Amino acid sequence: MHVIDLFDRGVRINPKGLAFSGEGGDFTYTEAQALTIRIAKTMHKLGFGAGSRFATYSPNCGQAMIAILGGMRAGGIWCTLNLRNTLDTNIELLKKHGSQVLFFFSDTAEQVRKIKENVSSIKIAICVDRKVDEGDFLLDWVREADVVPEDYQIAENEIGFQGSTAGTTGLPKIAFATHGWALMSAIAWCTCLRFDIHPVNLAVTPVTHAAGMVVLGHVPLGGTTVMMDHADLDLILEYIRRYKVTTLFVPPTLLYMLLTHPRVRDYDYSSLRYIICSGAPLAPEKIVEAIDVFGPVMAQGFGQTEAGFPMTFISPQETAEAARDQSKRHRLLSCGRPTVAVSAMEVMDDNGNVLGPHTNGEIVLRGPTLIRGYLNDPEATAEVQKYGWHHTGDIGYRDEEGYFYITDRKRDVIISGGFNIFPFEVEQILLQHPAVQDCAVIGVPHEKWGEAVKAIVQLAPNASATEEELIALCKDKIGGMKAPKSIDFWERLPRSDIGKILKKEIRKPYWANRPRNVN
Repeated sequence: MHVIDLFDRGVRINPKGLAFSGEGGDFTYTEAQALTIRIAKTMHKLGFGAGSRFATYSPNCGQAMIAILGGMRAGGIWCTLNLRNTLDTNIELLKKHGSQVLFFFSDTAEQVRKIKENVSSIKIAICVDRKVDEGDFLLDWVREADVVPEDYQIAENEIGFQGSTAGTTGLPKIAFATHGWALMSAIAWCTCLRFDIHPVNLAVTPVTHAAGMVVLGHVPLGGTTVMMDHADLDLILEYIRRYKVTTLFVPPTLLYMLLTHPRVRDYDYSSLRYIICSGAPLAPEKIVEAIDVFGPVMAQGFGQTEAGFPMTFISPQETAEAARDQSKRHRLLSCGRPTVAVSAMEVMDDNGNVLGPHTNGEIVLRGPTLIRGYLNDPEATAEVQKYGWHHTGDIGYRDEEGYFYITDRKRDVIISGGFNIFPFEVEQILLQHPAVQDCAVIGVPHEKWGEAVKAIVQLAPNASATEEELIALCKDKIGGMKAPKSIDFWERLPRSDIGKILKKEIRKPYWANRPRNVN
């Protein structure tokens, strides 16, 4: 079985329904399928069949997603690329990927010209939306191909995915996995989502990352994905009403921004079934506020390029129950329980020992969505696969009922006076303050303690708070040792293209002119 079989199921159950809408226009399932077949046939005719590497260089749009599906139908290896990277970064990634076919959006034509000049592996470039000088127009390129499907034999255990990691600590690595990576991620979403209608998914973050897995989880259900080329807060709220959106996937930072929108309570959200958050742990107070605004629709998932998405899931029903039942309130901190794409998930210490409930360690797992390794990086591959488990790099614990809780990133732990302090715990307290829209807690140099806890705070629009009152709040909740020793207020926190706060960038000015970023 292949992920394209799931898309074809969507065609069978909703042939006249919209597969894609929004940016790029409307495509019914029948129209989208025909175009994917023609793309696959043209790729095969030109010698880009199974095992060929293809990438898309485009904002979210229907044509780009169809190109991805067409490349998958051909048995190609999908090489993820993010338009929001710098051009130099994407050039280096394409070189590392060894990409041969590049589908691109017309607005990137000038960048594509430079890419073709610098990436020798690129043999052909196809513009998905109109005619430009830098490549063939997609509809012209596939003109001679018919729409009669061919039964390409695509082995599940062959490489079908090369994904660039988040890259918050430097140039992203390339993780490679079999065709089963996308297949099992999509199937996992099908088991998590409950619909008695054809759902409507609003894609506001890049479909080259986690949002793409949510798209693939909707196509077997005959669902529509409405594409947005950038996260416009006003349009998100309007599109939910206009398209009767059932599913919205956002990182926590974007959810927090929506909650502070001045007209967030003026819209109709009755169609919503799921607001799925992932990318960083959610503050419980924000979950409760979101339920009050949007209804009992909040869900969380945990995933990563190296291990698929979702690895865990907590449903809106479980979340709503935790919000109203004080005895279960702690569960608002959970990212959920393992999905069907995970055969085993545990918490492990640094020596490879599996830990019991309520004991912090690194979250590790086994399952069919794990990468084979990092491309041309055997040392990093060995490190992430130690003791026969995939190591997520996330610190957390599980409870007796199998719910997992992420408490921090392994590399973000602050060591102050010999004690380990987890920034996440401090951030959750700061986010309780109504004036705090978002924050990041880091360690900064300190002559006596090695590192001191510092908070960088972004206030909500038209809100105010002082350093003294926020520090006092933390001291009251978690004690003086863990409380920030100082707080800086920034107008905007730096974030990655998928909404993650870039702590590396935040740390830079505080650790400048030092030989290393620890004391």
